[in-house]
Amino acid sequence: MRRAPLVLVLWLILAAAGSSCAPTGGSTAPIDDDTSFAGPFAVAITGYDDHAMEPFLTRDGQYLVFNDRNAPADSTDLHIASRVDDSTFAYVGPLESLNGATLDAVPTGATDGTLVFVSLRAYDSTFSTLFTATLSGATASAPSRLASVSTGGGGLLDFDVDLSADGQQLIVARGRFTGAALPVEADLRLYRREGAGFTPATDGAALLAALNSSALEFAPAMTATGFELCFTRLVPGREPVLMIARRAIVTEAWGTPRRIRGPTGLVEAGTWSPDGRSLYFHALVNGRYVIRRLMR
Repeated sequence: MRRAPLVLVLWLILAAAGSSCAPTGGSTAPIDDDTSFAGPFAVAITGYDDHAMEPFLTRDGQYLVFNDRNAPADSTDLHIASRVDDSTFAYVGPLESLNGATLDAVPTGATDGTLVFVSLRAYDSTFSTLFTATLSGATASAPSRLASVSTGGGGLLDFDVDLSADGQQLIVARGRFTGAALPVEADLRLYRREGAGFTPATDGAALLAALNSSALEFAPAMTATGFELCFTRLVPGREPVLMIARRAIVTEAWGTPRRIRGPTGLVEAGTWSPDGRSLYFHALVNGRYVIRRLMR
């Protein structure tokens, strides 16, 4: 969701379409801290000095894909940097084949090079925001719309996404906007691959039940094993927090999530190293969005 910049952009689009929906809600239980990480530590992108948000570390760990600031939308583009070491990446450049005239952001991908990202280029006509391409090294193919995932309108919008390492599952963050800068609800939803597309998982609500609450949940990111899931939770009026949930078997429901101790302030949008020992995210530091890293 990326806090105010992207949420406000999405609300303006929905408001122009005249959407109006009633809020729903649940309860938010008290949460405990997860203390298994050290940090956060600085991450450098050499040769790049703009905002860096929504990081995705490719499943081989060799490239960092990210977008610049989420507003204004017509200037939000995807970029790529190559790995030097765990805390340093060398800027390669914008992913020109993916970037259009509106917001292109929130990358994720699978081990086979499939890349999925959020774009607003077709929302007005399709209510769909997910696009897919193939990433080979630092080069991306032309994107195509993931037509099988659409909200149907009504103030709903998919604004975050995570593609599992095996490419068989999508977790999307779907928000309902009613005219305010923030959605009245935002929860995670599970899709499974069916042919060339994805279909809603019939057991998705049960598997994600411990994660979704009356707060806003977004920015999902699974480890390659599928045993851990990082996401962001925002209670309106407070700062967002990074959460982690675990399970012992990939077909089981996620366990009760815990707040990751360490990151403070405006922090969001995790992505994992291939071995699951490093968790990268973006943070607002001295007026600029930068990438930070947590370590086991």
